[in-house]
Amino acid sequence: MALFGVLALVAYLGTTTTISAFIARVNNTNDTITSAGPTCHSVPLADGATRLYPLNESTGVVANDESANHANGTYQGGRQSQNQTEYPCVREPDWYANLDQTHWVSTPGTYSIAPGSSTSQEAWFNTYNNQGVICGFGSTQTGQSPAKTNLLALNNTGDLLFLVQGTSTTYELVSPFAYSDGGWHNVIAVHDASYGIKVYLDGALLMQQAGAHPAAMTAYFRIGYENTNGFTNGYGTNQTLAHWWGSMAFVSFYPFALSAAQAARHYQVGP
Repeated sequence: MALFGVLALVAYLGTTTTISAFIARVNNTNDTITSAGPTCHSVPLADGATRLYPLNESTGVVANDESANHANGTYQGGRQSQNQTEYPCVREPDWYANLDQTHWVSTPGTYSIAPGSSTSQEAWFNTYNNQGVICGFGSTQTGQSPAKTNLLALNNTGDLLFLVQGTSTTYELVSPFAYSDGGWHNVIAVHDASYGIKVYLDGALLMQQAGAHPAAMTAYFRIGYENTNGFTNGYGTNQTLAHWWGSMAFVSFYPFALSAAQAARHYQVGP
C-alpha cells in the first residue's frame, strides 16, 4: 500500500508539473503576441504597391503615401476623420477618413495608362450611401477631368462599378448586388493587359470582362471623386453624386495585375 501511494504521488506531481509548464508557455505577463504578422500596411507594400494611402491622419490636409515614392496627396475641401470605431483592419485600430460630397483626395504625379500596361488599384470602403467614385484616373489633378478611366464607384442602388474608357467604346462592369451596407469591404480592380479587366471583392473574383482595355492616356490617381460623365452607369453631369460619401482606408496602386491569390491575402489581413 505504501509503494502504491508513493507511485500515485509521483504520477500526480508529474502531471501537475507538465500542466504548469504548459500554462507558463501559453500565458505571459504582457498578454501580447511576439510577432505582429501581416497587416493592411505591410501586405500591400510587400506585394509591390507604388502608392499606399492609409488615410489615417488625425489632422491636417496631407494624405501620406507610405510607399517608397512618398507621393503625398491632399485632402481637397479639408480633412474629416473617425477614430478607430469599426476599423477595417482589426489588428491595428487607427484613424480613417470620412469623405463626403465635398471632400476627396488628389495625388501628385501622373501615370501612363495604356492597353498594354497592367495595373491594379485597391481600397477598403464602408458606406450606407449609394453614390461616388472610390478611386480611379483622370486627366486633371483637381478639376472635372474630360478624360477619365478605371473608375471604381457605386451607382445609385449601391452596386459596385468598374468604368473603363476604351479606345472606341466604354467597358462597364456592374455587380449583381449592392455593397452600401455599412460594412467594410475590400475591393481590387485589375487591368490585365493579357486578359482584360477584373474586380475582386472581399478576396474573391466578383466580375470580369475579357478583351476590355483602357485607351492610352496620361492621368492622375484620384481618391473619392472624379467626373463620370460619358459612362452609361455614371452620374452624368451631376458632380455631387460623383463624390464618394462614406469611409475609406488603405487606398493603393500597383503597376501590374494582382493575382487572385494576392487579392485573397489582402482581404484576409483585414477582418
